[in-house]
Amino acid sequence: MAFCKYELIRSKRKTYTIKVTEDNRVVVRAPLNVSAAEVDKIVDEKRAWIERVFAFNKNNSLDSDDVRAYRSAYVGGQLLPVVHSQKNYIGGGAVHVTGTRGFKAAYVNTLSQAFLSSFAALQQKTGMRAATVRLRSYRSMWGCCDGGCNISFNFKLLMLPVELQRYVMVHELCHTVHHDHSAAFWAAVGGLIPDWKTLRAQLKKYSFLVKLY
Repeated sequence: MAFCKYELIRSKRKTYTIKVTEDNRVVVRAPLNVSAAEVDKIVDEKRAWIERVFAFNKNNSLDSDDVRAYRSAYVGGQLLPVVHSQKNYIGGGAVHVTGTRGFKAAYVNTLSQAFLSSFAALQQKTGMRAATVRLRSYRSMWGCCDGGCNISFNFKLLMLPVELQRYVMVHELCHTVHHDHSAAFWAAVGGLIPDWKTLRAQLKKYSFLVKLY
């Protein structure tokens, strides 16, 4: 038996890959005919690396148990209690929701106007323009800009500190000019947010929120 639990996915492949997710799940992809003992051996051989990733994830994660259990929720980077209510809104030092599906309505109804006003001011300042802007619910990203310069932001951005919201705003707005992640794109981002690398690292700590709600 390997030193840690792991998920094994067999497929028509010739090589092994090992992935450690942000919540410290180990996923091993292996050839179809490989034995469990062989996989255990591979995992044990990678023990030092896996344990380093475990430690990194632990040091770079937020205390999120209450958030994952929907007992608390972030609002602008601040943790507030979740209150089950007949309406969806944020006020009185709490997030009031009718249920899990009510989070989007609570955030959009209460905070979207200020967020979109800040984005409009950023467009005015930079001269870069989105064709349309809207808030949506995504389970894998904070925002996107399509080829027509239509920008969609994940409503869960409203849970983040303002400086991280602004980083994502700038990131997507720069995609209206540079539709890739080229050196020119990052130069444009850096021209507006010199410490973007630090902010991008901080953003990863909140990545678990994208999978919730």
